[in-house]
Amino acid sequence: MILRLGQIELFVTDLNKSKAFYVDVLGFIEVERTESSLYLRAIDEFDRYSLILTQKPKAALGSFSLRVSSPEYLRELEKQHQEMGVATQYVENSIHPGKGPVLKVAEPNGHPVEFYHAMEEMNVGNKSGGVDALPMRYSHLHRGIPPVAIDHMNLRVTNVDKALEYWQAIGFSISEYVQGDEGKFAAWTRAKTSTHDVALVQHKETSLHHIAYIVDGISSVVKTADLLADAGYRANIDYGPGRHGVTNAFFLYVRDPDGHRIEIYSGDYKRDTDLPPIGWTKEEYDTKGRLWWGPSVPDSFFETTPVNDEWMKEKVTK
Repeated sequence: MILRLGQIELFVTDLNKSKAFYVDVLGFIEVERTESSLYLRAIDEFDRYSLILTQKPKAALGSFSLRVSSPEYLRELEKQHQEMGVATQYVENSIHPGKGPVLKVAEPNGHPVEFYHAMEEMNVGNKSGGVDALPMRYSHLHRGIPPVAIDHMNLRVTNVDKALEYWQAIGFSISEYVQGDEGKFAAWTRAKTSTHDVALVQHKETSLHHIAYIVDGISSVVKTADLLADAGYRANIDYGPGRHGVTNAFFLYVRDPDGHRIEIYSGDYKRDTDLPPIGWTKEEYDTKGRLWWGPSVPDSFFETTPVNDEWMKEKVTK
């Protein structure tokens, strides 16, 4: 089974500027740096890293990775995708360090998706066979907010109902949705019990809206705004802070040096994945779903990031 969203790769145009923003200001932990990529971890994560910043000529969503329950399940997913007519590529050795085999798919909506099981974890042990410290127990070294854990991403698709055919087929459930006049306008889908791993929202083209990291409570969301303004990044504050009606989460949206939008996020609910979804009308979403309270939505909030146009040249064959 699919367990959760595990990793995101963003293409950036200047690794040094990205490091200054993500590591020096926000407080992500730098795990490794290669000639072309920077590997980052949030403080509560056992996985070696959850965010990859890779230098490219153009900024884009490079890919995102979903963790599955076993190596064998990768092969099951491969067969399932092939039966659906979706092109796949099984890669025995990931190009990224500490990561095992991956299954890349030509996801029908055009987003760069891969599945994986094996990922190197942080070492918590000591030579005597006991425990030195859990990953989060280095607070004396933390800086920035800091981010606690990866949570979700929000994708733009041209047809939400068609997109849901794929995501539900691979086992995702819907926590909430927005019903438009001619089908669903948006849906929040998940493998885990919190509100979403992957949100799908109608847009004119396939793209990324934002990635999201949890922080430690509402005060840390507000702290992020102070942190960015104090460090000279006031213009990078995009929208918020405020409270969503959908998901109930407290939020702040910020933009990195390449314009990638990151949601600093806290306080959504948990609900069993087999329960029926919560439905909003489009009018309700526009008046109190997107924003329960907070500042008005700026025009910049509707801008999106393109996706990796080099991801799997194979197309859907069915």
